[in-house]
Amino acid sequence: MGKSMREEGMSAGSDQSFEIDSPDEILEKFQTLSSTLRSSSYEPSPMLSERIRSYLKDELPQDIDRGVEKLYEKESSFEKSPLLENARDYLEDNEWNFEVLLDHSTIALGFEGVNGDWHCMIQTRELEEQMIFYSSLSENISPNRIDTMMRFITMVNYRLVVGNFELDVTDGELNYKTALDLESVNLKHNMIRNIIHTNLATFDRHLPGIQIILDGGSTEQAMDAIEKDQSSGTHSMS
Repeated sequence: MGKSMREEGMSAGSDQSFEIDSPDEILEKFQTLSSTLRSSSYEPSPMLSERIRSYLKDELPQDIDRGVEKLYEKESSFEKSPLLENARDYLEDNEWNFEVLLDHSTIALGFEGVNGDWHCMIQTRELEEQMIFYSSLSENISPNRIDTMMRFITMVNYRLVVGNFELDVTDGELNYKTALDLESVNLKHNMIRNIIHTNLATFDRHLPGIQIILDGGSTEQAMDAIEKDQSSGTHSMS
């Protein structure tokens, strides 16, 4: 990604390196802690109140066990969603902030580009072996601008090589979509990177035109704006 665009929540680089326990190692340590607290050889300090002593000996181990069980259930669910797990791993490796909505096979995140910020989403269709990345306009298109926006994205889509804009005319939701068909394909992280970065750069490049239409401008004015923006070369990808 070029320096003119940045992911939300990306942390600054550091010269220090830290070893981080794997999820399995963390779970194992919690289980060890729970066993220690339950053991007959462990007794909380007599300086503590009876309430705290009771919590450390009885309630805390139960809380730990419940938390570990939930984490195991979550990891088990990811085993049934290998594409979603792969997308999560890519985002973690690249230090994105995101939220996994496992029940919907979706990852939600945000992005700030040169021309604005917006919501993004990764969806996987595990049975069909497909992964889709969406950029979504933060506001819906008003009914009186739907026809103009439809004409605009039709003209834009005709020129696009990868992905497409889509508009729900019933509620005005505007998205840009890129996708991977992964049947009989070994998914690599650079493939995920490509559909994300291409999507983000394309959506950002067309935001000035979209905004013109939102503000009441014409399709021609919107097309002129994105062509001018493209000729300036501000959206190169690295």
